[in-house]
Amino acid sequence: MPIFLPPGRAALAACILLSACAATPGDGPSASASSNAPERAATITAPDPAYGAFLAARYADAIGDPASAAKFYTTALKYVPKKRELLQEGFLASVLAGSPEAARLAPLLPGNALAILVRGDEAALRGDYATAARFFATLPEDQLSMLIKPLLIAWTQLGQGNEQAALNTLGPSFNNDAFGIVYVLNAALIADAAGDTKSAAQLYGAISDASANLRLAEILASWYARQGQPDQARLVLEALMEAHPDLAIARPQLEAHMARPVISTPEQGLAEAYLTLAASLSQPQAVFLRTVFLRFALELRPDLSAARLILASTQINAADPSYTPSKVEMRNALATLTPIPPGDPLYAPAAVQEANLLNSLGEPDQAEALLDRLLATYPDDAGLLALAGDIRRTSGACRQALPYYQKAIAAVGEPPPPTAWPLFFDRGICEDETGNWAAAEPDIETALKLSPSQPYVLNYLAYSWALRDENLPQAQAMLTKAVALDPNDGAVLDSLGFVELKLGNTNKALALLIQAVQLSPDDPEVNAHLGDAFWQAGQPLQAAYQWGRALNLHPDAKLAAALREKLATHFGGPAS
Repeated sequence: MPIFLPPGRAALAACILLSACAATPGDGPSASASSNAPERAATITAPDPAYGAFLAARYADAIGDPASAAKFYTTALKYVPKKRELLQEGFLASVLAGSPEAARLAPLLPGNALAILVRGDEAALRGDYATAARFFATLPEDQLSMLIKPLLIAWTQLGQGNEQAALNTLGPSFNNDAFGIVYVLNAALIADAAGDTKSAAQLYGAISDASANLRLAEILASWYARQGQPDQARLVLEALMEAHPDLAIARPQLEAHMARPVISTPEQGLAEAYLTLAASLSQPQAVFLRTVFLRFALELRPDLSAARLILASTQINAADPSYTPSKVEMRNALATLTPIPPGDPLYAPAAVQEANLLNSLGEPDQAEALLDRLLATYPDDAGLLALAGDIRRTSGACRQALPYYQKAIAAVGEPPPPTAWPLFFDRGICEDETGNWAAAEPDIETALKLSPSQPYVLNYLAYSWALRDENLPQAQAMLTKAVALDPNDGAVLDSLGFVELKLGNTNKALALLIQAVQLSPDDPEVNAHLGDAFWQAGQPLQAAYQWGRALNLHPDAKLAAALREKLATHFGGPAS
């Protein structure tokens, strides 16, 4: 059976129900009870535990909770243990959850490629590389199985003490267009682990110019450091930081550990094979298989922190900025990251990811405490300081956020780079929120100078001026630019409509504010401004309706008071 994406499950519920009902005579009521109508009725209407567990498992699948799904499938299998479709679903859920139940179910699914991989991995963990190789050799001849098969067999050959056979297994795949570097890298690691310095040097040299990524940089830095070339190792890490500035916080620990071998045992090599292939599967439709391969990697090597970082990002679909993960998915990602210990080279970036997740889960206090512990080690890290400020600002604690922004701005130095614009913008927002517009205005202007095409900065500064009846022509020009940059942002259209209203361009304001309400129908301020435009256009009934709607959208106290005053003044409406 080939490696495949999960099939549709539309017919499985009926299969479970029918299987559960087809009980043998010894499984159901006795024959003597068959003539008793009430008892027959009770038997017919009795809840089916297999079906109930199956439905619960399906719901857990739907909300992205494979751990719960695996438990419910296990319960269902107690009642229908031979239903193959259910075995497959329970097995897949167990694999995705990293549950040991996957190893128990794998022998019940002969021919299933993922089950073969599980059984091969289990043999390797026992040190039985010959058996592992026999399992991997039975993988089907489909495209994806053939990608992973040479890697796994090569590492089992090394486990049996045959480095040359392992290199010969991988050699024919070096020219694979999409995954050639994966095979070359694993061959280099095999030669390195076998102490074959000459072959390892040739193979590492063939990939040293490849694009920077975290794991490759770790591997190459380790190789150079162990060959007595620490400066070259640091250059590799420096290139990684330039390509991925968010990893700069990990650099001290990466340098401290770079002389340590990356792979010491064949099972660690198997884990690396799964990791390198998973990292190569970047297409959105490959999320399932990427998750599976990362789970296999962590089963073989629980301390493989790079796999944990990638898995956590996969669990919340971080590659899609428009996707909002559920709380269950964020909890799953947290559970993936928390085993990474403080001494690990990747602990700091993992902890940053944890802090973001905790904040998104509505636990800012825990996020702040975690970041403050990191800042005790990295007190001048601008990214950490900014995140600590952001979490406090978004939770409404602007006064507490300001010192973090101050330190972050000091840390980036003079003159500030263009990438520092969010620091000045966020500090300006906090200064404004705490009633210090005199300090906020120059900060927001600095943010705009550093990044002149940020619609959020253009909007904030121009709207703030409009609220104060200042610089209205300049605000109009800035907001026109912001709308051109982001024409579907209701807040920006609202600001431009508000400015046009202030300038007396009522019809233009009305058109803009109607469009803003269509884009942001539940924003009380946008609805209130549309009410103002209707009133200024001489349409009082429409104004009253829009003000009333804004009042029902739970505005803050200041806006609510203003709306009640307008309704009371013009219509005798609610004044309290």
